[in-house]
Amino acid sequence: MPAVDVRMGTMGWSYEDWRGPFYPSGLPSNRMLETYAAVFPDGTVELDTTFYGVPRPTTVAGWASQVPPGFLFSAKTPRAVTHERRLLGAAETALHFGALLRDNLEARLGALLLQLPPDFTTEDRPALDAFVDGITSPRGEPGLPWVVEFRHAGWAQTDVVGSLAAAGIACATTERLDLGAPLTYVRLLGEENAMPHFDAPVIDRTDDIAHWAGRITEARERGDADRILVYIRNFFEGHAPATVLALRERLGLPVPTPPGKQQMSLF
Repeated sequence: MPAVDVRMGTMGWSYEDWRGPFYPSGLPSNRMLETYAAVFPDGTVELDTTFYGVPRPTTVAGWASQVPPGFLFSAKTPRAVTHERRLLGAAETALHFGALLRDNLEARLGALLLQLPPDFTTEDRPALDAFVDGITSPRGEPGLPWVVEFRHAGWAQTDVVGSLAAAGIACATTERLDLGAPLTYVRLLGEENAMPHFDAPVIDRTDDIAHWAGRITEARERGDADRILVYIRNFFEGHAPATVLALRERLGLPVPTPPGKQQMSLF
């Protein structure tokens, strides 16, 4: 089997509902990332906070300082790029953001996610093409790992996957919309507001987890990419860390015991 690096993680780490089932009950909030990365040192996390604004370099460097060298961060590109400007004239802003993450995370940077609005349709193709040209032109920053997530089904009838791949840009795959791109960046989202708390799985996703484990295994066997990043939201089952552990088990990867569970076993 080709040496494909498969990384799994959650979307965010600072959930109060994770105290007990994942984190020790008395763990300070400022130690959650450190603890998360200790459980999944070969894992990853997707940053949602960056969607709301460009973080300070010191903040990014602080994240990097709390995790082991092999851990990876992926980050949503700020909404000013994807939702407010809808990519129009936003290439320089995106490049600034990408360079800031790359320079402060260095080898810990997994990918930069461009999550497009649900109403970003094929009629917006000129804006997409101009933006891609702006972030991949010789004057742009080389080597930034861009990933685009389309949420309008109309893109499935286009050649966008191939054209982005030619520019060195990947497409995200979700259970909601699969454009047939090579499996490189997977987001398992679940149903919005499907449960009020995130302290335990409440939806039986056994078959879905088996399905995605099979797809990941097939992609590894084909050697679709050097790395596959998989991110799971709490709404997928009810408690994202449990889903990560279940998927790791299906893939034959080590399944660590979260420190919250260890704490509970002492009583």
